Amino acid sequence: MTLITPEMTIASVVDRWPDAARIFARYGLSCASCAISKSETILAGATGHGGGRVNMDELMRDLNTLADTGKLPDNLPAANATAGPGGMKMRGMAEQKGIKHVIAVMSGKGGVGKSLVAGLLAVGLKRRGFTVGILDGDITGPSIPRMFGVREKPAVAADGKSLVPSKSRGGIPIMSMNLLLPDEGEAVIWRGPMVSGAIRQFFSDVQWGELDYLIVDLPPGTSDAPLTVMQALPVSGVVLVTTPQALATLIVGKAVRLVKQLGGDIVGVVENMSYVAMPDGSKNEVFGPSQGLKLVIASNAPLMAKLPIDPEIARLADAGLIESYESPESEELLANFIEVAPEKHPQVAVA
Repeated sequence: MTLITPEMTIASVVDRWPDAARIFARYGLSCASCAISKSETILAGATGHGGGRVNMDELMRDLNTLADTGKLPDNLPAANATAGPGGMKMRGMAEQKGIKHVIAVMSGKGGVGKSLVAGLLAVGLKRRGFTVGILDGDITGPSIPRMFGVREKPAVAADGKSLVPSKSRGGIPIMSMNLLLPDEGEAVIWRGPMVSGAIRQFFSDVQWGELDYLIVDLPPGTSDAPLTVMQALPVSGVVLVTTPQALATLIVGKAVRLVKQLGGDIVGVVENMSYVAMPDGSKNEVFGPSQGLKLVIASNAPLMAKLPIDPEIARLADAGLIESYESPESEELLANFIEVAPEKHPQVAVA
């Protein structure tokens, strides 16, 4: 007797059969207790967050066996490995033991400079002696390789199954869809589940090695890609990027709510394109007065930096030389990030 169908929401199944959360966890769907599960169907969850690896027939068989007989399959995760933000771990189904912290850089709105902030964070951390990598999660609009001047394709690892990320001039490992395309100008025309699967594989099927921080540059929006990162990767903290316009603040506020719904930790807010420094030393707020305080209040996280519109950033990024950029504002960003980072590391001496 079929009691559970793929069109039912994950939350409705767990509400009626609580032990179903353990079955979902077995198949890599550790989202049974999060807010999204209230509207996400079993099929959508398996397609979007299972990285394309979920055998739907077996999942539905196990769920319906539980519903019909009350019996659970053998070798399930422990009950305390499936719960949500109330106190038990549910995120991090993809694993990389050598990575200490995953930091997601997100916004909800396009064009605010997420990739720039991700790049500046990585460069600054590297200068301070930390080991850091960048996962370019903007599958359809990647910009990290161009910014760092990386064109070399990732090598196939000795195991024949994983990839070795390409490295920047400064030795920062980078994984991006643009590095896998025959031409960097080629369009990636994919639906959401394929994008989600690629992000997950960029994390789990790449030999990142030992990293203090993996910076994940996310695409705009609050749909598949951010959900995949928040639910499938062990995210330690989120950095939100905005610009001064009220409209940008409104849309970035949606990302704040997404992170909070998923039980994530917002470590700080960065306001990009905050002003233009004038020759007389004044600041021209070309996009209007700062709205950063609104996001600080909404996210309960500090404003880590107000980055100016600097032509030098654009010049160096276009030339693939972002690692050469230095400014007092970027130094402030790094100093404040280290202060609020998920776990403070001892300052590493730079040779």
